[in-house]
Amino acid sequence: MKNNNYWSPILAGIILGVALFVTFIVAGQGMGASGAFARATAQAVYTIDPSFAQNAYAGKYLKHGNALANWTVLEVLGIFIGGLISALLAKRIKPEITRAKGYSSGKRLLFAFLGGIFIAVATRLARGCTSGQALDGAATFSVGSWIFMLAAFGAGFFFAFLFKNMWKGVE
Repeated sequence: MKNNNYWSPILAGIILGVALFVTFIVAGQGMGASGAFARATAQAVYTIDPSFAQNAYAGKYLKHGNALANWTVLEVLGIFIGGLISALLAKRIKPEITRAKGYSSGKRLLFAFLGGIFIAVATRLARGCTSGQALDGAATFSVGSWIFMLAAFGAGFFFAFLFKNMWKGVE
């Protein structure tokens, strides 16, 4: 049984816009999430090998001590906890692996993992995630962010059209 107990996208967009505005005022920067993962990785490697703090890339996250002592880490934890609470309240949470017909669970998990690695590397190369590009960049009228978002949505529509039949009948 499918549960469509979702928020209005207009209301959610307004709330997100207000939250972004407040974040710019309070923190002096936007709400990108990829920095939290870079910080967590730097802290994990530093915990294993403290000489890692000398690394030019990781050093910027470790220069004040604990790389996790940053508001973006709390932001990502809040996103996870808020999403979990929302899914629980709407009764939309259950353990499952959604996959296309003909794909095994193992194949689906492998592709999801490889896609996650690919996106993580691309995010660091692009110096930010899609949320940072779409929200922060668009809000500050960054031409590069607007080009990125047009390309991302265009690619999404193109590939959705190509692969839509693969997912027919999957809920």
